[in-house]
Amino acid sequence: MNGELLPDAAPEISVRNTNGPLKDLAAPSLAPEEIHVWEISLAVAEAALAAQSSVLSADESQRATRFHFERDRRRFTVARSSLRSILGLYTAKPPAELKFDYAKQGKPALAEPHKDIRFNLSHSGELAMIAIALGHEIGVDVEAVNTDVETDKLAQRFFSEQERAKIREFPPEKRVQAFYRCWTCKEAFLKGQGFGLSRSLGSFDVEVDPGRPARLLATRPDAEEAAQWSLHDIETDTGYASAVAAEFRFHSITILRHRP
Repeated sequence: MNGELLPDAAPEISVRNTNGPLKDLAAPSLAPEEIHVWEISLAVAEAALAAQSSVLSADESQRATRFHFERDRRRFTVARSSLRSILGLYTAKPPAELKFDYAKQGKPALAEPHKDIRFNLSHSGELAMIAIALGHEIGVDVEAVNTDVETDKLAQRFFSEQERAKIREFPPEKRVQAFYRCWTCKEAFLKGQGFGLSRSLGSFDVEVDPGRPARLLATRPDAEEAAQWSLHDIETDTGYASAVAAEFRFHSITILRHRP
């Protein structure tokens, strides 16, 4: 085996399609050994946008007004209101009444939850991903794929030496896919930890090859971290790449694809 780490057993994947107002959905059942990943379209009608804006807190509404472009205000509003509505399903609380605490680097958590719901939100383009787990930290990242991305330049700036070398092994037509696999896995891991970009992206290595299971290969300076976290690609809409990271070995993932 040449000292190579063996990948974890692949989790069981199930997909559910939902539509209509999120508040009208039945509360999902979430087991301790599984995670849920909601895929939310941010393209909504103007009438629906007004209803979603009503569940935002005062500070969230103020943040929405700071966006220069209406498109960005809409995306932020739909993403945050969807997060509130989804957490309302798991906690059986009105979305507008949910309150959040924020860690030092800005990662939100439910204030005074009646059960230990952990969550993370990412959005890019017209898509948002919301990951939910019980009692374990979790992170998710979604990126709209730019086929003209300068993979060599960005990899040199952000990725580890091992990751850069691996990406260079791919033929040019495969490098964009490998780049986004690497980027989303690294971002999901950092978001799960709550570090954001305060931790160097070069301080750990992930599996770059999209043909192999996503996983942490090495973490520095604490080598034990790699065994404590799980990574998984999330298959999503064409034109996007997404990954989820969790601080436990989850057995199953339910992907809930919601369209208004």
